[in-house]
Amino acid sequence: MTTKEVINAIFKDPNTQFQLSEFEHLGKPIEQILNIYPKQITSGKDAGKTKYFLKSFVPFVSGTDELQVYVEGGKANPEEIVRQLWIYKLINCYHYSADEISLEVSVTFGTEVGTKSADIIVYTDNNKVTPKIIIECKKPKRKDGIEQLKSYMNAKGAPTALWSNGQDRVILYRPYPENYDDTLSDIPAKGQAPKDVLEGSRTLTQLKTEFNFRHIIEQLEELVLADSGKDEFNEIFKLIFAKIWDEKQAEEVRADHKVEFRKSLDERITYDRINDLFHKACEEWQGIFKESDDIELSKRHLQVCVGPIEDCRLMGSNLRIMDDAFEYLLPTEAKKKKGQFFTPRPVIEMCVRMLNPKRNEYVIDPSCGSGGFLLHAMEWCYPASDSRTRTDRMSRYASKYLWGIDFEARAAKTSRALMLIAGDGHTRIFGPDVSSIEPKSWFENNSGKRLMQGLRDSKLTAVRIPENEPLNDDEKAWTYFDELKFDIVLANPPFAGEIKDRKMLSHYDLAKPALKRAGNSKAPKEERDVLFIERILKMLRPGGRAAIVLPQGKFNNSSLAFIREWILKRARLLAVVGLHGNTFKPHTGTKTSVLFVQKYAKAQLEAIEREEKEVEKDCPDYGVEIRELLNTLPSTIEDDMIPDDILNVMNEFYGEPDKEESGEGGEDENFSTPEDKLAELTVRINSFEENRGGLGEKLRKLNNDIEALKEQQKAEISEVRKKFSGSEQTLRVNETKSAHKVELQKYKAHQRDIKAELKRIEKALPAMKRDTQMLTNRGRLELMRDEVDAVKTLRSRWIAAEAAKRLDYPIFMAVSERGGKNNSGEYVYRTDERGALARDAKGQLVIDQDLVNYDITSDELKNAANIPEDKLCIAEAFVRFAQEQGFDFWRAD
Repeated sequence: MTTKEVINAIFKDPNTQFQLSEFEHLGKPIEQILNIYPKQITSGKDAGKTKYFLKSFVPFVSGTDELQVYVEGGKANPEEIVRQLWIYKLINCYHYSADEISLEVSVTFGTEVGTKSADIIVYTDNNKVTPKIIIECKKPKRKDGIEQLKSYMNAKGAPTALWSNGQDRVILYRPYPENYDDTLSDIPAKGQAPKDVLEGSRTLTQLKTEFNFRHIIEQLEELVLADSGKDEFNEIFKLIFAKIWDEKQAEEVRADHKVEFRKSLDERITYDRINDLFHKACEEWQGIFKESDDIELSKRHLQVCVGPIEDCRLMGSNLRIMDDAFEYLLPTEAKKKKGQFFTPRPVIEMCVRMLNPKRNEYVIDPSCGSGGFLLHAMEWCYPASDSRTRTDRMSRYASKYLWGIDFEARAAKTSRALMLIAGDGHTRIFGPDVSSIEPKSWFENNSGKRLMQGLRDSKLTAVRIPENEPLNDDEKAWTYFDELKFDIVLANPPFAGEIKDRKMLSHYDLAKPALKRAGNSKAPKEERDVLFIERILKMLRPGGRAAIVLPQGKFNNSSLAFIREWILKRARLLAVVGLHGNTFKPHTGTKTSVLFVQKYAKAQLEAIEREEKEVEKDCPDYGVEIRELLNTLPSTIEDDMIPDDILNVMNEFYGEPDKEESGEGGEDENFSTPEDKLAELTVRINSFEENRGGLGEKLRKLNNDIEALKEQQKAEISEVRKKFSGSEQTLRVNETKSAHKVELQKYKAHQRDIKAELKRIEKALPAMKRDTQMLTNRGRLELMRDEVDAVKTLRSRWIAAEAAKRLDYPIFMAVSERGGKNNSGEYVYRTDERGALARDAKGQLVIDQDLVNYDITSDELKNAANIPEDKLCIAEAFVRFAQEQGFDFWRAD
């Protein structure tokens, strides 16, 4: 086996070699750095086997200079590969000599001797008396060992220590005589002390552009954040916010391009410096934090956190890496409850390529999360690699054409931060507490008011808003902002959650079935993503196009046919792409698809209307059909006895019998079966009917008693007036009236109680009878027979379907077979013909997916017919289809 083959065998999975990114910039591949050679075993239990040994760059304390790293078909030693690469790096990058380095040095703890050994110790000179750096090496993906390293530092008195698993690193610094662990951005080189690393100034070009920010955050959590008592997301976000501002100043303002985001030997200076950068960022980018906010980490904790971040360059960095970090920071449980999941970048890139946004088109994501759709639209229209082009695309494009809304505070902050990192395109990000599906919420905070003002100024509302309109009356929200005029909507709306606000639901066509099912006695409810579908279509101008990520059930559930019908009456279906089942793992395994539509223009709607009028005369009389079903079918009607078109509408209007919940006054009841529920409701109705009859009789008798009492009072007063005169008469009349008044009040109070009870029964009975009907197919058919809207829906659906057959058009359909993730939700990377991990032109690992071919440029896509078949992923195949069909948004500019 060659050295490369041995290394591949040691790490088994080629993807694991990605974890050796610490050693990617050593000037040569690791198989050329390491000296690995075989030895044939001739005796003992391993006789006949081949073992592979590694020649160490530095002899071990024991005197040996070689170590077994692999037995063919057996045991491997990946930690030794990491250690030897670090030795190579110490010698060739940090300029230490081999004489200043020792391996496997025994560490004494108290009275114990030689119980443990440090992997590498670097000394101040070749006498090897004073330890300078201790290094603990682990195999890739291992996370343990930091506490062990701290104990080595204390035992040996070393001021600096490094923990590494080949990709992640933690550098600890113990400023004498302090007894806590600080961090450094790098280990000191030969001739340097830790303070030289701390106090050395840096320019932008000296910062790293390749790093794993998520792992940095994980390290900070272990070192300090988990014990800080502060909100991890907000405090990390403040540091990111301050660092972005500092990098922007270094690039655009400071002549020497030096960065100020760095730590000092004095933790107080570090805090004041970083907090000042944070305040300046807040002044420039208002609305993300409050003006009075400070970094809340203690000075000691902040000192530790700055070290691993200060040498990373965020502006223009790999956005996939930053996405991964933010996704990790957002609490998983909160995302599950709200159904909010970061959209993988290949899915986003596919959507952007397929819809092909132009530089003069307005784009909105109404649930923007991390801003991924907007970032890719920005990169598609205005690729940027330096300060000038980033500024250009911000001023010409992002600040005008890219819009994002998110209700959740952390998502809104995340999208702003990533847009800032990509090129200061945060201007049109609105939130938190701004709901895309409830325009009335826009009146409640400054971000919503900015959104309304921006829509008016950009003339993106379908209804013209007067210039003098103060936009402070939320009753006008739906009048002004129900329909908008965006060119493109790109969205992955939240899957989870139901909306139960009757007043809000009344503004949605797609909520009408829910309102119908609820009636007047129950609380209506409709799924949030259903409302997003309607809202997205209404955000588009005529001719505008949209890509919407939706659960698979929205496409194939028969009871949701009304959603598909509603869409198809308003937009042309361009494509449906089924995503791989692992796409949104590890957060959810929900099967999803992407729906691509283009909203009809006026002329297209008129053509459809003409076709519908043409077929209307042939529409069946559904009222007659339903009556015939009721007359001819047995008393118990099964689903398969009812035509599908009638059954679907029946389920939409009245729900399915075994799923709907109802009861007296709309309260939910628990019944083991629909039959039990029917029996219970029947008993109740009979009881109510009997009670109603008894109460009616009581009320009639009581009314007669009241009338008799009034007549008796008149007779007694007449007798008093005959017997008495003057003041005596007045006195006796008043006494009679008073006595009768008390008795009459008792009768009337009883009368009111009976009337109230009758009113309650009269109100409850229709709902109970309706509930009873909704428990059987016969009952639901009876309701449908008497429901004008249900019959109208059947007619309109038949007419629309027949018209669609005449206006038939091709639809692009595809299913992803390689989603780029494994069952655990980890990314899977492509390998080349040699088995090594493949990289793109920018040196990034290539995700193994079939949604988009990143090697094909936008210029090549302009003539997709010339792209070879084996180069077509789903996005490129759609572009070819779109050009063949003559879609206006894929014609040559």
